[in-house]
Amino acid sequence: MREIVSPLSGIRSPFGQLTSPLAIYAVLGIKPQLVLDFDNEKYFANSARSTFSDALTFARASGATYTDSTGTLQTVSAGVPRRGHHVWDGSAWVNEGLLHESEARTQLLHTTDAMVTQSHTVTAVPHTLHFTGTGTVTLSGASTAGPLVGTGTGEQNRVSLTFTPSAASLTLTVSGTVTDAQLEVGSTPSSYIPNLAGSGTVTRAAETLTIPSANLPWSSSAVSIQMDGRVTASDAAGDIVTTARWFSTSLRRLETYIRYNGAYTGNAASTVYNGASPYVSELSVGNGNISDGILAPFNIALRHTTLTLRGASGGTLFNTVGTPNAGLVDLSEADLNLGYDFMGTIKTFRVWAADLGDTGIEEASA
Repeated sequence: MREIVSPLSGIRSPFGQLTSPLAIYAVLGIKPQLVLDFDNEKYFANSARSTFSDALTFARASGATYTDSTGTLQTVSAGVPRRGHHVWDGSAWVNEGLLHESEARTQLLHTTDAMVTQSHTVTAVPHTLHFTGTGTVTLSGASTAGPLVGTGTGEQNRVSLTFTPSAASLTLTVSGTVTDAQLEVGSTPSSYIPNLAGSGTVTRAAETLTIPSANLPWSSSAVSIQMDGRVTASDAAGDIVTTARWFSTSLRRLETYIRYNGAYTGNAASTVYNGASPYVSELSVGNGNISDGILAPFNIALRHTTLTLRGASGGTLFNTVGTPNAGLVDLSEADLNLGYDFMGTIKTFRVWAADLGDTGIEEASA
């Protein structure tokens, strides 16, 4: 059942007047109509209070793990989002909102809670090994990379090693205490997938987040978007992380993404395709202010008008690459895929049916 809350509910100003709860999400005094604040568990759709399940649709066909406020691994069932995921900032566990992994991963190890020496047939593609504990894992056979040495117990001490083996049998020899271990195909580690059995593999399914068109604000003259969180990506893999994809057809869509390859390494960008003849504007900060790595912070914003597609990242306005043509791509009936190709956390996602201007998207992304 939809939660019904008056959009006028909020806090009182010093002068006794009611202040809209959306005011704290405003930029240059302009309030967004859609807010997904996963950090503080506050949701607004069509300028009215909503709930997670009414504001967007979430799907994952398997269970998954996340880290709570004490650094303890928790498990959720299939179809349950991982809200309240915490990240160690060097001194404390900090709430980073929603843990979202659009890519399915398979745990190749068994007896992962307290890993024992074991062998597995692997392919010649990048693999990542990671674990907690004070022990050591030494590789032999298909790879001799490493060894990977533990630094302590607890998720704050998780260590990882990425390597590319030959297509053969890989032996992982354990000495000491190796806990919550994982070996997976990929250039970066993902969330821990337990396999407590003495054999076999376990797969965590991909996650999807969809905001229906009915909840998305739209104007025929302008729309602005902001998103922040942490992203896991590898420059070596040439990743392009699609943070949001507003999709109508293959030639009619608006995307925001982070590039880790080519001339735009480590930059946020945006691309529009409009109609049969592509309307394209690619935008980049130019010097790479978003780093690759494990859960690197990012904050991006963009404004799309009839004549302009412009973005900003970390408070810095994009340089425009390409020549925008007149016309606002019509996405009024299109759903938005949040975290379309994304491994990391999402704290906040905001949408305005308005043009924030260059100053506004600088402020929104700061």
